[in-house]
Amino acid sequence: MNQSEIEKRLRESEEQYRSLFRYSTNAMFVLNRLGQFEQVNPATSRMTGYVEDELVMMHFNELVFEQGHKLAQDFVQRALKGSSETFDIELRHRLKQKLFVHLTLVPNEINGEIKGVIGVAEDITKRKQDEQKIKRMANEDELTGLPNRRSLTEHLATAITLADRNNEQLAVLFIDLDRFKLVNDTLGHILGDKALKEMGKRINEGLQEEAILARMDGDEFIALIPRLSSLEQATEVASQLLEWIKQPLLIDGYEFTLTGSIGIAMYPDSGDNVELLIKCADAAMYSAKTKGGDVFEKYEENMRYKFFERFHVENDLRRALEKGEFFLYFQPQFDAVTNELCGEEVLVRWFHPEEGVTSPNKFIAIAEETGLIIPIGKWILRQACLQKKKWIDLGYPHVSMSVNLSLRQFLQQNIVETVKDILEESQLPPHLLEIEVTESVTIDIERTIDILKRLTALGIKISLDDFGTGYSSLQYVSQLPIQELKIDQSFVRNIGKGQNSEGIIAMIINLAHFLNLKVIAEGVETEAQLSYLVKQRCDKVQGYFHSRPLSVEEYELFLQQI
Repeated sequence: MNQSEIEKRLRESEEQYRSLFRYSTNAMFVLNRLGQFEQVNPATSRMTGYVEDELVMMHFNELVFEQGHKLAQDFVQRALKGSSETFDIELRHRLKQKLFVHLTLVPNEINGEIKGVIGVAEDITKRKQDEQKIKRMANEDELTGLPNRRSLTEHLATAITLADRNNEQLAVLFIDLDRFKLVNDTLGHILGDKALKEMGKRINEGLQEEAILARMDGDEFIALIPRLSSLEQATEVASQLLEWIKQPLLIDGYEFTLTGSIGIAMYPDSGDNVELLIKCADAAMYSAKTKGGDVFEKYEENMRYKFFERFHVENDLRRALEKGEFFLYFQPQFDAVTNELCGEEVLVRWFHPEEGVTSPNKFIAIAEETGLIIPIGKWILRQACLQKKKWIDLGYPHVSMSVNLSLRQFLQQNIVETVKDILEESQLPPHLLEIEVTESVTIDIERTIDILKRLTALGIKISLDDFGTGYSSLQYVSQLPIQELKIDQSFVRNIGKGQNSEGIIAMIINLAHFLNLKVIAEGVETEAQLSYLVKQRCDKVQGYFHSRPLSVEEYELFLQQI
């Protein structure tokens, strides 16, 4: 090969390099031994936002975020020593945006001497963002942005290791929002999701910096509180959380209040591993819920038994209806002055095949929570109407029969149609049926009024049960299309005991009569209680003073003796 051919090939080689340098979609640049830019291709300008004239006046580290300076400098130095290096690094765009690049640095060797470094950078920002998104999806709750169950278990495992190493305690707080299903059923899932998001934000902002709040499922959260020295520190956090939770929420113009139930499990006292700590906190939370909510409970050993007992009750409850284990009972109601029969309330008893008679206190709350109350409640209403029609046909007194309608039943979209269909099937005259609802239905007052009006249009009567203990008290009672107020037995029980109950009873009766409503008091067990109620002009009474709840056969005998 002669000299001219050699020169030609060198020119072609240089042109190929310049073409590659100019047209490459990857950033390509040359640094001198001080790390300053000497040459940059157009792709480097497009990637960084700086024009060529600006870049050749800059040091490479000016494109690197401060925390990456040492890493970048180390790799530049290795390249200057003859090594080829490939790594990922974050660069700073002219507009201060982050760039993720896959960078290769090689020695720029000329005549056997390393004059600087050649760099080739691929923009992997989108790939990195996708990877981070996938990681977030795997470890972050989509709705609230909080850590999810998977992420929590990892954090908790790490926290346990640190607590063991430092001889510290930690707390797992299992948080459940009481009656949150009511919000979803009343206001809809969109507003419910907004409420969950706001509640998660509220709780998270109130926790200490080292604490971690995760959303487990639905309306359940777990707070991990590390680096504790005593149980009292955990209970202080739980107490404060309950206060934060019950602050009013304003979502799209709807203002409402929630409460929470919190279970506390401590490491190492309650458990020494992730799964056990979460289970113990869960059991303690359920114990708190059985006390009505808005409380916290520390895990105790006997709670594990109660937790499993509840599990078995729920399973048995699911089969009880199809196995015919429910039976109706009737408690007569009497005129407070004449002592004449004026009505009856329908109650339900569960005859468990192994445990015998199971108290409603043990299964009604579980049925309500799981939604089983809907088929059970429908069965109660249907059987009661059919039984009442039989007694009417036999010539027994035409007194009204009251049936409790649970909150979950009331929130069913087809509740009016359900009641209408049962009345038509049983052929029971509608005026003999009285539906009892509690004040909790007033969470959505407009819907409540509409449903009650449609029910009364069928010809049935409405009674407001447990009055004075619930949400609305005096606020909405004048707006509701009801015919009767029922005084809760907790007030009746305290008659003559020097408490405020007597004043509350007198006020309820006066209010009801002012609104042309009848008043019935439940739980009347003594002559002194009856005497006070008569004195206050209570219309009707119900309780063991007159009669305990009676089975169908017992009540039929009672009716025959009237």
